[in-house]
Amino acid sequence: MDTDEPNIEVLPDGPYRVTGAGLVRMRRVVGEDGVKRWERGPDLAHEGTFDLCRCGLSKTKPFCDGSEVGSGFDGTERAEATPPPRRRMRMGNGPAVLTDDPRLCSHATMCMAARTDVWILAEDTTDPEHRALLISMVERCPSGRLAYLLPPDPDPVEQRLVAEVAVLDDGPLWIRGGVPVRGSGGVRYDPRNRATLCRCGGSRMKPYCDGTHTRNGFRDPADEGGD
Repeated sequence: MDTDEPNIEVLPDGPYRVTGAGLVRMRRVVGEDGVKRWERGPDLAHEGTFDLCRCGLSKTKPFCDGSEVGSGFDGTERAEATPPPRRRMRMGNGPAVLTDDPRLCSHATMCMAARTDVWILAEDTTDPEHRALLISMVERCPSGRLAYLLPPDPDPVEQRLVAEVAVLDDGPLWIRGGVPVRGSGGVRYDPRNRATLCRCGGSRMKPYCDGTHTRNGFRDPADEGGD
């Protein structure tokens, strides 16, 4: 059992150094109702402090094997430490209100189902079934792009999540439970209950994911030598 406080440090042009947090695999599955859900996979064995690949080149994903050295990997961080609240849009005015910050999107598509999506559902949350489906889909958004309010309370509602790192198949690292992230220049990013960190090496808003992995062919496990 880890005794250190959960923490993630972004090393300059290097990996994520993780302390005090669990590590688990998760994959997206689609139910018969067309709604996407997360299926929890195995916990991954690790030391108390461990390094996770950030460049996308490691042959031991999700762990770093030093492939970033000499590869030309540019880990420059361009994300805002604290996303401005004014950027988050409100949608709907029923008993549940959807909020949306598109710049945080990691393209997990948990917001869409076979016949609807969260934006359609937000138009009428007076229907209990619509409201319950909206809430469940928002809670599965790994990046925190989507949240919801229950007026008149102005604060977003968040599930209580265990502090851990979830490795998403062929996708980013899902940071859960408010694990603090400290940038390579010492900046402390605003801790969020749900956030996604880039591990394909291509995001333009490092250290966070911007969905580039869906376009650059990133795969994990690696084709050769993967786990």
